[in-house]
Amino acid sequence: MSSFGQGLDRMLKIPNRPQAPTALVRQHGLKRLPFTSICFVSNGSAGRSTATHSPNPRARYLGCRSAAVLDAAPSAPMPSLSDLPICAVINTQGMVLPDMPEGTRGATYAIFDDKQKLQYIGTTTDLRNALRTALGRRPDKSYYYKAAALPTSEPTALQAVRDAWFSELGGQPNGNRLAIERSMWQQPVDAGAISERGRKGAAEEKTRQLLAALRDRGCKEDFTPNPTLLLEGQVDFLPARNLTEEELAAEREAEAARMRGRRSCSAIVDGQERVFHTSYLLKFPTNGGFMLDVSVLFDGRETQHRVIVGKAYYEPYGLAPEAAVEAGLALLLRAKVARATEGILLSSQFPVNYFALGQVEQWYGDEFRQEFERITGGVQLPDGNKDAWRFNRVHDYGPMRVETAEQLSAAMGQSGRTELAEAMDEAFGGGADVAGEEEDDLPQGQGILDAFF
Repeated sequence: MSSFGQGLDRMLKIPNRPQAPTALVRQHGLKRLPFTSICFVSNGSAGRSTATHSPNPRARYLGCRSAAVLDAAPSAPMPSLSDLPICAVINTQGMVLPDMPEGTRGATYAIFDDKQKLQYIGTTTDLRNALRTALGRRPDKSYYYKAAALPTSEPTALQAVRDAWFSELGGQPNGNRLAIERSMWQQPVDAGAISERGRKGAAEEKTRQLLAALRDRGCKEDFTPNPTLLLEGQVDFLPARNLTEEELAAEREAEAARMRGRRSCSAIVDGQERVFHTSYLLKFPTNGGFMLDVSVLFDGRETQHRVIVGKAYYEPYGLAPEAAVEAGLALLLRAKVARATEGILLSSQFPVNYFALGQVEQWYGDEFRQEFERITGGVQLPDGNKDAWRFNRVHDYGPMRVETAEQLSAAMGQSGRTELAEAMDEAFGGGADVAGEEEDDLPQGQGILDAFF
């Protein structure tokens, strides 16, 4: 037997004895290659193949191994974290419904905070409940996610993607690298009870705080705490049931209907361009412009605002009033002004529920004009502060001192001694002379108490 045949026998673990070609085919599932000059030989589990030229015109028999034969389907490339789209954990309907392709059995996911800073990378076979768990444990850190869907649930495959992301990042994020942070992502929330008796009460209070934080985020899903963990002083939420295809389709249709008719705008938040959506519920003309009721959808949360916009912000430039309003909203999002306010406002709080666009300009000045130029595509607003009413103290007068007639005249824009000054002299000067005169002594008579002294 030739050296090539001996090598093939060793690869197939065939005893070193002659065998008929037909028996070899039946025993080891070989196939005849139609080309007589080139043969491909498997080279171990790495999937590499070696091409060997054969001068013998007779066909060779080689093993059919899908992981090693060249015509097998190549493995999918490792997904890059930077190439994946970033999505909001809570969608516009207030739900946690990641859109995964059909046939997905596992996923590697990354969690980002409100500034889109990477916090944690994990693996799961149920992405929806993995995101719900992360949101329930850390609502202040779970705003966005990226996910790579895999057709397998094998831990080694999921962890291989995770490790590839670590290499791409040059290290692990804090949620994986630091022990304290890692436990906060991977373990139930510790309510911090100081005694065994107070464990349940502390856990219930912590549950209320977490649910309030989720409501503030605009989440409308039901989160049910694990009752067993509550007794141990810990908080974790039970997994949600999987939605049927009909329910998923209904949720997606509702979200699409909600987004239909909205305007897409951009705001620069923390140096990154972010998208928000607006819809106008009312557009009422006024003497000097329009009053608009606008709904703003940003970060999965919807807020309502009433905005008054004057003609000076849109009419000279051929703009729609909505464009001017969106410039003001973009600046308020950039400045991280509270999206809604309640009760009596302090002088340091912007009246975001009901405001005029001129107030935005008075509060932020050049920043607003720069944002207006960006949103409108180059329209430069003049400095409107010179036309605004100002109540600044420009003269040194007031109740803390006694002003002279000349000072009051100067404060009123008059110079020299005016009729006002003369009238003051006449009124108060004569009174001073009278006050300076000595009073006559009262007549002395017998008093009532004189008899007792």
